[in-house]
Amino acid sequence: MRSSLVKTATDAVQAAVDFIMPLVCVHCGTESSLLCTDCIEDANKVPDNVCRTCAAPTAEYLNFCGDCIALPPPLDRLVPAYRYGGAVRSAVHALKYRHMTAIATVMGELMAEHKFFRRAKLDCVVPVPVHKDRLRERGYNQAALLARSVADNIELQYISDALTKTRATASQVELTWHERSLSLTNAFVANYDFEDAHVLLVDDVSTSGNTLMNCAVALKRAGARRVSGLVFAKEGDGESAEVEYQSSPTRSRYSST
Repeated sequence: MRSSLVKTATDAVQAAVDFIMPLVCVHCGTESSLLCTDCIEDANKVPDNVCRTCAAPTAEYLNFCGDCIALPPPLDRLVPAYRYGGAVRSAVHALKYRHMTAIATVMGELMAEHKFFRRAKLDCVVPVPVHKDRLRERGYNQAALLARSVADNIELQYISDALTKTRATASQVELTWHERSLSLTNAFVANYDFEDAHVLLVDDVSTSGNTLMNCAVALKRAGARRVSGLVFAKEGDGESAEVEYQSSPTRSRYSST
């Protein structure tokens, strides 16, 4: 009862805000919603012929790329909703850099529509964490906003503090592939026991895959059986780039995009 009253009150407040300040699409400027229907329909979805583990292009009907077959990574599945670019890029930038946190609800709804959820048997949803200094600077974690929206839409438990980023690292967009690999090694720890759980790990964008891979390592160290990554966008042109993660003394290197 309480949740329905809260939702009603929230909807009423949003309606009043929309009346005073009509919503405008962050990409095309059309007065309709933060991400209009036309822009969503024009966005490039990731095709079916990609590796299930790293989303690199594969030959038709192949589920995994050669790199992931040769050395299976800690992330069991990577599920990108869209390719990075156009309206998708505008949405990511609006959320991450323009402080338009309301768009996370729309993005999360779109992520939750992926066909992956038709068969996936998941136990919980967790966000990729940011370091406390970055959280203080930005005021919010965009991955957490997306993860909560996804969890609400698929009606699954959301654990906001499942992971902690133990040290600050330079912005990944400023680093080379190799520098990204080194900067994130052992940068994440799990705060709970995830024994035998299938965890859905959520972030806004995957480029090299380093962040997701290293978070997956931390979750599996805490007992997770499977870790699937869900991102709003996959960036990159499919060219192989070296990704490193710290898993065990005998397995610490993985090639991906």
